[in-house]
Amino acid sequence: MGFDRLRNEVATAERRVEARVLRARTNWRALGTVWRQAWSPTRILVVGLAGGLLFARARPLGKLGGIPATRWIQLATSVSGLLATLRAKGAAEDAETAAADAGQAAGDAAETVEAATGAGPGPAAASDPASGRASDSAPRQTADAASAAAGAAAASVSDARRRPEAPWSGEPRAAEAATELSER
Repeated sequence: MGFDRLRNEVATAERRVEARVLRARTNWRALGTVWRQAWSPTRILVVGLAGGLLFARARPLGKLGGIPATRWIQLATSVSGLLATLRAKGAAEDAETAAADAGQAAGDAAETVEAATGAGPGPAAASDPASGRASDSAPRQTADAASAAAGAAAASVSDARRRPEAPWSGEPRAAEAATELSER
């Protein structure tokens, strides 16, 4: 078989599939229309009465009623415990992700502050020589380095950029005076 013949067969098969999908959609719409038109009020009442009689005859609730109430309570307790466990697991995963994001953000902030202040890279994370892994105090050290670098950057801001407070044009309002007194 040649390549052109295979390509033609594939194209023919694709056209057949598209035609059959279109035909199936059309038939499904027609079935929905006929189904809705077939439900007259009389038919709805007849089916409702027949279903009610069959339900009453089978008595499925009577079979469920044979289960003692303590068993239902045990079942409800088990299900609520399962749901609480699943929620706790989701919350723990969210907290873990947030902690990882916060650590990454602290590292990025430290790098940005170091680049802005022109300082060299901060102290390297402490590592355990036996395992070759960074210790748990590495994120804390990174956050401390970031806050120290931010403090140094704030100290290097010139006084010319700071604005003086606006002078009082009169006596403060009662709310402002109360706030000022409470801050002392």
